[in-house]
Amino acid sequence: MACGPDRLPSVPPDTGTSRWVTLPAASTTGRSWLERGGSRTLARGLSVLRALGQRDEGATVAELSVATSLDRAVLYRLLETLCETGFAVRDEGSRRYHLGVALVELGARAGRGLEVSRLATPGMRTLMEACNEAVCLGVRDGDDLVVVDRIEPQGLFVRVSYGVGFRHPLLTGAHGRALAAHLVEEDRAALSGDDGVLEALDAVRIRGYAVSNGELETGTTGVAAPIRDRTGNAVASLGVVAPTPRVPDPDRLAPMVVEVTTEISRRLGWDG
Repeated sequence: MACGPDRLPSVPPDTGTSRWVTLPAASTTGRSWLERGGSRTLARGLSVLRALGQRDEGATVAELSVATSLDRAVLYRLLETLCETGFAVRDEGSRRYHLGVALVELGARAGRGLEVSRLATPGMRTLMEACNEAVCLGVRDGDDLVVVDRIEPQGLFVRVSYGVGFRHPLLTGAHGRALAAHLVEEDRAALSGDDGVLEALDAVRIRGYAVSNGELETGTTGVAAPIRDRTGNAVASLGVVAPTPRVPDPDRLAPMVVEVTTEISRRLGWDG
């Protein structure tokens, strides 16, 4: 295997006022999204959320009608659904609508995902060049691990089919277990009440990385470690996936993976 015992090179450095406007229909090549087969109700709901997002002081139904060009009866139905699901909230005193906390949660998750992907790219490239193998980044989605980024060297004759968008249970595979093992205790327990599984996750947590062999695809090996945010929570996992014959000693590769994930975690504000 191309990875040697030498220390991995250091990861390179990672190189107002709102306005109240009428929102036009989005278009591509002269056709609106709805004309291309989109959902009319979804489009209307999104236009309401965008309009609310442009007014810090919230908006009345009358103001939303002007901003979105929607009938008030339609707006009342949309706002009722948005309030029931937490995406909007109504101030009973002023009768103004505001964005709800559900959007805050989604925005925070999206922001963290974008930040992790951006900050992980230099380290992924460093690890790929050192090992000459594919390097993947995964994040949690409920009880699953989803691959959100992958880079690999050119000219690989045999490749592992672990690409962007691939989804699998969080307790399966190196990337999944590396992330699951470093979740807070209650989240780990919720994933599985099986004592044997929890003991295995504890072992991964102590070791600092996870290894898989043929769990998702026969003849493949994975080595992955967690990425932590500024609070110390595991928000992603990063590691190498390769055909098993090219990774005869996964534990020898692990320190390089851990070094990269540690550096990315520090860039996210972790000081552990």
